[in-house]
Amino acid sequence: MQLERKQDLSIYYWLKDLFSAAPFITIKDGFPDVALSIPTVAVESDSIYTKPFELGNRARLKYREFYIDVFAADKSQRDEYAYKIINELEDNIPVYNYDEGFPESVTPTQIGALEVDSITMRVVRILPELTEKMYYRSVVQFSAVYNEH
Repeated sequence: MQLERKQDLSIYYWLKDLFSAAPFITIKDGFPDVALSIPTVAVESDSIYTKPFELGNRARLKYREFYIDVFAADKSQRDEYAYKIINELEDNIPVYNYDEGFPESVTPTQIGALEVDSITMRVVRILPELTEKMYYRSVVQFSAVYNEH
């Protein structure tokens, strides 16, 4: 499994753990593509870009962008979930070796961490005439650099 996929899965399981006290929240790996159940938190990776790291060699830092969409029943729920995410992003996100298996049956070894560089939260306004079911949405966007142990 590619390292980038291990990073994607680590964020997904990080979110599942973050909201484990609220089992009614659906956590999705990727943007919801079927009927949306409210509340849902979905993570999607976006761009990858590199920057030179050391002069004189080809070492580069690889930055990754991620979007976490929060779909909620009302403004209060939307804000509570988004604020929880941005506050928890202040710490690094551990990255695990999912070649060993997946949680619940296996506890994979931590191989590094995503160090969060920047965090942005924005509200996405949904016009009632565009959807049958009104919901509230926000997007938490962040960039991170992977650091091995």
